[in-house]
Amino acid sequence: MLDTNKDRVVLVTGGTKGIGKEIALKFAEHGNKVIITYGWGSIEEEDVIKDFTSRGLPAPFLKQSDVINNDDTTELLTEIKERFGRLDVFISNVSFTTLVKGIEDYNEAYLLKSIEYSCWPMIEYTRQMKTIFGVYPKYVLALSSHGPDRFHKNYDFAAATKALNEVLVKYLNYHFYNDEVIFNILRTRPVITDSLLSTLGNEWVEFIKKYDIPGTHIELEEVARVAFMMCSGLMDGIRGQTITADRGYDFAEGLQRMYVDAEKLGL
Repeated sequence: MLDTNKDRVVLVTGGTKGIGKEIALKFAEHGNKVIITYGWGSIEEEDVIKDFTSRGLPAPFLKQSDVINNDDTTELLTEIKERFGRLDVFISNVSFTTLVKGIEDYNEAYLLKSIEYSCWPMIEYTRQMKTIFGVYPKYVLALSSHGPDRFHKNYDFAAATKALNEVLVKYLNYHFYNDEVIFNILRTRPVITDSLLSTLGNEWVEFIKKYDIPGTHIELEEVARVAFMMCSGLMDGIRGQTITADRGYDFAEGLQRMYVDAEKLGL
């Protein structure tokens, strides 16, 4: 089954760093043609290309494109059609939000901007793909986190946006079911990236090292493997779902686990 996935065309928005880049690399490892978008002034293209070529992979097609700018989206998808002729997989990865340190940071405009960047592209990109390509992509996968269910420092608006994604993906799967588009969400435990540290602070890494609690975070490679498998054809029976990559640790965490392991953790 995996052999049939070679030469597919895959779009990863915001795929120049962290989880998005690792997912793009994983698809490239399996022979897929990868397109990565990025925001203005956020990267040096040569650095991203080197990340691929250093692993013996072909360079991705990089395109500066603002996910909330419809003209940028139309230009991006039109160029993909001209270069590649089709689009098979869409990974909606861009996440942008305002850090919320207290109730004084609650601002309607900031919340709406978070939704516009982190939620709406999953819908708008998919609709424009049908207009430009004549068909929808086979797979649409968006990224989420534990934010909707668990408190994370400074994460109020990001969590609200991801919760909205997780609800909408069920309805999108219903509305697009006859079009053979498979919508899913990949939710993960924390992954140590620049984005995570900008939210929680660099001190978080030292804190989890101090207590050495298993399952506190998972690795980029693990997330990338799950993302690839969800778009591989081997999991097509899973639709409109939020799948969690957590090593099964969600079941055994919190105060009860700390109580059981108190001696080992030095508590």
